[in-house]
Amino acid sequence: MQTGMIQPYIQTQGFPPSQTNSAKAESDFSQKVMTCVSAGSQNVMLRSDALMSYASPQTGESVNIYRSDRYTKENPIYLLKGLDAAGQEFSYEVDASDIDPNHCSYNEMMVLNVETGSNTPENYLHAVMMRDKAGVSSYFEQADYLSAGKSVLSDFRTLGAWDSYLSFDKWLQNLLAYTGKKIENSLMPWRK
Repeated sequence: MQTGMIQPYIQTQGFPPSQTNSAKAESDFSQKVMTCVSAGSQNVMLRSDALMSYASPQTGESVNIYRSDRYTKENPIYLLKGLDAAGQEFSYEVDASDIDPNHCSYNEMMVLNVETGSNTPENYLHAVMMRDKAGVSSYFEQADYLSAGKSVLSDFRTLGAWDSYLSFDKWLQNLLAYTGKKIENSLMPWRK
């Protein structure tokens, strides 16, 4: 029996070793970027020095999250850099303490992930599920991620996928504890 490998839809083109060392020494944004090529014609930019990086091969958007130079626990400011859907570089700051999961962007949800220490691959997939439920395609589009989270939990409950339900619930509660929000619905009657 012959088995085949599934090819990833994003391939990274790394720097040769000599360029990697010099790129890390320079402070220029474009010198530290790894270019990733999707299956289509979209190019995205991911940075190896970011706390979290992600990209959409469908839209070409790519985002890299950093702590701002002004970051403190009392002032949790993050810097987001990358490319928008038009291929234009962007850079802006987000205050994690001001994020409202009832009305925020996917980028802001990822900032919450980083701020709460929930930036594992599993938790990244939890956020992707919420983004899918919210029906947004752009990382910058605002949505009600709290309602989307309730919907994901409902799906897990309907399917009887209790391990997934509990894992997702724990992650979501961690984010909501940080923001001071609560999920109040019949899916979790043990919570008051």
